[in-house]
Amino acid sequence: MDEHEEDNLSSLPLELLLYIISFLPFESARLIPFVSTRFRSVWSQALVVAHSNNGSIDEISHVLSSFIHNFNDHDPSKNTRKMELLFDKSIFASTILGPHNIVHMNFLSNGSKREESFCWRIEIKDQIPRRVEPRGFLVKTLCLESVDSLTHEVVSSMVLDCSLLENLKICGCKGLTSLTIDSPTRLIHLSIFDCPELRYLDIRTPKLKTLHYRGFLPLIKIHEHFNLSNAIFDVKQGPSYCNKALDIGPLLLIIKNSQSLTLCRWMFEELIKPSISSSWTSFQLYKLHELRWIVNSTKQENINSLISFLKLCPSIERIFITIDSNTYCSKEDSSVDPDHGSMHARALKNLKLVKLEGSKREDDKNKLILSLQDIVNINQPLLVLS
Repeated sequence: MDEHEEDNLSSLPLELLLYIISFLPFESARLIPFVSTRFRSVWSQALVVAHSNNGSIDEISHVLSSFIHNFNDHDPSKNTRKMELLFDKSIFASTILGPHNIVHMNFLSNGSKREESFCWRIEIKDQIPRRVEPRGFLVKTLCLESVDSLTHEVVSSMVLDCSLLENLKICGCKGLTSLTIDSPTRLIHLSIFDCPELRYLDIRTPKLKTLHYRGFLPLIKIHEHFNLSNAIFDVKQGPSYCNKALDIGPLLLIIKNSQSLTLCRWMFEELIKPSISSSWTSFQLYKLHELRWIVNSTKQENINSLISFLKLCPSIERIFITIDSNTYCSKEDSSVDPDHGSMHARALKNLKLVKLEGSKREDDKNKLILSLQDIVNINQPLLVLS
């Protein structure tokens, strides 16, 4: 809006401005400050509410649950999109109700217990309700950030009411050492980012289709078999344990039918390759179409390792290779044999694209092309980018 043009909206009564906002989609409402100068202050009043509480910590759960449950998009008095809660001058909780049934929760604690380690169990009572109440905010995606030893039980209590939850994201939880996710029938997507002390991950989610993990690789326990369509293990920092206690067998079973997979080279060399060495011909990722491969350099041994893995992927179509010098390198002297499994390897007839990210050197690209000739037909059209 031109600053010299007449701002008709700003002349409207406050009650009417709030009423107009209540009928706007969240994406459109966010643009209001650019349309009207007076709406800038009304925006904060309509979509943000501050709340202070000096009672017990359990009351945080009650306050936040009431905020979500009482939401009404078409009632100006109940369509608040954000709550900022200050509890006992030590805990700050920010809750945002976003579009598409998304809730963002961010917790900050000033107490001395913030860095204390804790074990966290998230249980989702996800039986489909007989009827859905017309009021309230239906939570299908929940994003949790900076949950700590003071607030994790509060969050667990709240999640019990999220019977329609399909997507759970957990990020930046310092002190979290053990995490259990229990969702018998509904959770489809699980993301866990940057929890540096996490050592143990217990997954009880038979319907899970997407698992996105970033950070040190913890010990992972799988209770029931399920088939992931998208598995992302961005574990450039390496393992969080000092031995080979991880039972890779169940993990291999859940990624075996993946269509998209992100993997670090060290994870293949230290965990996957030893576990399938005796059954190389029988273990194949038949449904894998897209691979994102993370290595610390373009040394020949890294390329050879990639070629070995690709011989397990007969249907691969796209390969993205990320070069990150900060990626963990196995402390073991892994002997990489590019011909390992070649007797039973199939030509990658569906491969169409290979992209090298993190290196612009022409020599690296040529080295990769030369190695790919072992598994790609000479006359096969293939686009290699860097």
